[in-house]
Amino acid sequence: MRIGLDIDDTISNTNFVLMKYAYKYNKEHGNKPLVKYNTNNFGEVFGWNDEDVYTFFRTYYLSALKEIEPKFNVKEVLTKLKQEGNEIMFITVRNDRECNGVGEAYRITKEWLDFYEIPYDKIFVDIHDKGLFCKENNIDVFMDDSVRNVRSVSSYGIKTFIAINDFNLDFQDDLIENVYNMNEFYKKVNDFKNVKTF
Repeated sequence: MRIGLDIDDTISNTNFVLMKYAYKYNKEHGNKPLVKYNTNNFGEVFGWNDEDVYTFFRTYYLSALKEIEPKFNVKEVLTKLKQEGNEIMFITVRNDRECNGVGEAYRITKEWLDFYEIPYDKIFVDIHDKGLFCKENNIDVFMDDSVRNVRSVSSYGIKTFIAINDFNLDFQDDLIENVYNMNEFYKKVNDFKNVKTF
């Protein structure tokens, strides 16, 4: 099977690290009161406008990426899935604008995956319409933490999972399965593989 995976807050603990920098940026830029904590929309955290969010990412995104670590058992589970003949495709919205240079989103992502010895076949960056992308690239199974992305992918009839985090705990959709850890993802992918006719 061709397995499509998001990176940030799907196989990594990105939001936790970014939130630390959001507090730092907010303190340096007006010290606005906390509005909402359990969110991955940084405009909602301190009521920032679009310019604040953009400046925050330009200022601290690269520093945060250096501190992000994979979730538990990511390497082991993806290694096993790859050894079983599956293709691993990372599909991320990370882009060169946030990463300060042409080709930087791909380079930074590749270096991070290689550093943690996480197996993959391909990396795709700056993908904003993940549903259409997965359809056009024959992805069989997809997992992301974004409600918008999983609904988009699921709408094309692709088997879709949502990686549950603090900010999407109440998500429910009959067509999309909630996944709480990588071991559960492995089991659900293989359950699906056993019933799907390719």
